[in-house]
Amino acid sequence: MAAEERKGLPRQARTFFDEDFLARLQRLHLVAKQLAARSQAGVRRSHALGDGLEFADHRDYSFGDDLRFIDWPYYARMEKLLLRLFHEHSESDVAVLLDCSGSMAPGGATEKFDYARRLAAALAYVAMGSLERVILQPFADSPAQAFRSSRNRADVLQVIACLSEMAAGGGTSMRSAVDRFMGAHRNVGIAFIISDLMDCGDELSDSLAALKSVGCDAAVLHVYGPAEARPDIRGPMLLVQAETREKLTVLADEAMVRNYCLRWDAFQDACRRACTGRGCTYIAVPTDMPFERLILYTLRQAGVIAG
Repeated sequence: MAAEERKGLPRQARTFFDEDFLARLQRLHLVAKQLAARSQAGVRRSHALGDGLEFADHRDYSFGDDLRFIDWPYYARMEKLLLRLFHEHSESDVAVLLDCSGSMAPGGATEKFDYARRLAAALAYVAMGSLERVILQPFADSPAQAFRSSRNRADVLQVIACLSEMAAGGGTSMRSAVDRFMGAHRNVGIAFIISDLMDCGDELSDSLAALKSVGCDAAVLHVYGPAEARPDIRGPMLLVQAETREKLTVLADEAMVRNYCLRWDAFQDACRRACTGRGCTYIAVPTDMPFERLILYTLRQAGVIAG
């Protein structure tokens, strides 16, 4: 990323969007574009002429191909017919719905929320690098202002500034958030939902059904800390519900921890089945997963790139 872009990073964002992260975003953009260019069935590719097209790659000319797309300068040099291929940005937007409820930062610990914000920034950056507009929509238990980007990836700093101002707190109301979002934004092609999915219950399946009903594809990125799935705790403990603040005293012995792990596995499986049952993508995102692996896997699974 250019030096002038790094200088524009808001001061309050530098705690979790450092220069190393911005450099990784740049690499993700480059790799993602290369993968999309190599794909012979890329979802963003078009062989039609018109505005908004960006050169992607060549392929060998085949009989019947449109002669307008032959790379004649290349033929003049090499005497070989190649067809020029293009990316075509769609008029639909890419949405990133970010869970900002209290469970995303339990007890004030922001590791999970910071990871989710970095993930939202990375998705926005790669989407904008593919000439897509991004709508960033935070949600919890009350309405929140959405941010809509340009198609210029240099403007990702505005996305980062918006993310840096967000805080986690309150309860979760996914379905009402999705309903409000759909009412305000009717031109969304794909929606990424970034959430720990705590207290969503049946709202997850209902929310995905609502998105699919208007032709919006969805991918759910289930963000959680490794200790949430496999806690290493023993002895008497006071548990505080992150969103309702309800308290519960427990004795954490081996049997209780084992039962908890079984319940967690059942919870995660239910989330996965809710997504696949609605024809949507479910991706487990433990916060110790490397970003490069996560983003490229996520984009392939969601159909944003292919390769």
